[in-house]
Amino acid sequence: MKQKELAKWLKIIIVFCWLFGLLFCSYVGPETGKNILLDSGSLKEVYKPFIAFIWITGIPYFFALCIGWSICSDINVGNDFTLKNANRLKRITVLAMTEGVLYVIALLYIFISGNYNTNLLMILLLILFFAVVIAVFTSLLSYLMGKASELKQDNELTI
Repeated sequence: MKQKELAKWLKIIIVFCWLFGLLFCSYVGPETGKNILLDSGSLKEVYKPFIAFIWITGIPYFFALCIGWSICSDINVGNDFTLKNANRLKRITVLAMTEGVLYVIALLYIFISGNYNTNLLMILLLILFFAVVIAVFTSLLSYLMGKASELKQDNELTI
């Protein structure tokens, strides 16, 4: 696959992720919250904070997608192995870890309050798992891209 074709496909995936994120934050999350929280007598008061929490955790997600779009734009023009992209991947790692910390705080709140629902716990744990996986792999990719950037610079200096 050529660089321009790869960049095009990655941008298409980012657009779908953006649309899925909007759908999740505006419809799926609130509807799931209604089904889980409002049906449970003891968790009704947590519904509005739950919706606010979904939107707050959406901020790092959408910001990471914007950074990913920038990386795809660099891939499109042939600037794929650069220190700038390695640093962008580090920022995505930090955003994913931030997302993970927010979900750990939510899990702790649910456990401390004692009002937890198995479905809610499964959803929060699943999102936490994805945040950790993304943080690990973007950290690895950042390291590899930094090394590739160094090799590229050394190669350009060699006659």
